[in-house]
Amino acid sequence: MSPVVSTASTDSLKLPSVEAPSLDGISVLVPTPEDLTEDDLLRAFHEKRRSVATTREREKGESLELGDNVQLNVVGYCDGVLIPFSARFGMSTELAPIEAMPGFSETVAQGGKVGESMQIALELPEDYPVVALQGKPARFLIDVVGAQQVTMLSESSPEFFEKLGMGGTLDEVLNNIREELEDEVAGELWVQAQDMVLDEVARRAPVELPKALVEEEIRRRWAQAEGQAMVEYNFDVEEQQEALRGWLTDPTTRADVERRLHIGLALKAVTEAEKLQLTPEKLEELIRDHMEPFGFGAEEVAAALRETPETTKKLVELGWYLFAVEHVMNKAKVTFEGAEQG
Repeated sequence: MSPVVSTASTDSLKLPSVEAPSLDGISVLVPTPEDLTEDDLLRAFHEKRRSVATTREREKGESLELGDNVQLNVVGYCDGVLIPFSARFGMSTELAPIEAMPGFSETVAQGGKVGESMQIALELPEDYPVVALQGKPARFLIDVVGAQQVTMLSESSPEFFEKLGMGGTLDEVLNNIREELEDEVAGELWVQAQDMVLDEVARRAPVELPKALVEEEIRRRWAQAEGQAMVEYNFDVEEQQEALRGWLTDPTTRADVERRLHIGLALKAVTEAEKLQLTPEKLEELIRDHMEPFGFGAEEVAAALRETPETTKKLVELGWYLFAVEHVMNKAKVTFEGAEQG
């Protein structure tokens, strides 16, 4: 069995042709980011403490506590209908208060037990992302798949400083964390610059995207995020359709899919017009650079490229995308607001 079957015809899913855009004179100015706050620093410090904490697997039937690491399956309903994007399977998180969903974690901690299911009732906040559901009562069905008790080390203990390896005093640790956060901001600025350049490339390559093509891509995303798991957990076709409908009618999701399809078509036109050649060596380099932050080395990347025809195809597609982005970025002028040079 598979998630709700697509009814789109092959013809309706054909990619439209796009004229290759000019890459001359692309220039973007990336705005200055907001300053790091004390809250940013404290959140990062909290995560560092948790990374060196002692953990213990909770036994089946054991009660949960705030601060646990938990694995949950969650589905939410409002007005008798599945809440869009609420289906989460195998979600791993700290059981801590959630600003966007007041009371959720606290209620789970009060009644949740490992290996058991529970139902909780909450009122959705007034600023809930789905406007039609703001302030409405909702219920959530939750499976507690697993949990770990987390025992934090004292933030001033020698053992904490030794395990963390970021300094011998609290001030040193906080200063090093601040530097890490600043590096992350710099990385995010480059991603923002790349997005701005790609949006300009797409603007120079106008195209009308077929509705069926956009909806098929939304369906694919939904199947990966929710659909396959809903089948595994025996949700009926009607509930699958409800979940998919939430994705199809969400304007933010549709806009993001349209943008990414548009950019992809524009980049493909660039690679063809400029006769770019992706050599095996360049492919391996691009994939390695892309996967290195996730702990994959050169040997693992080379093995992945030979794993299966399906894996190879996906990695080659990723390689072409990264290659085209690199080519476009090399042509663009990027200036960071407040910096002396572009």
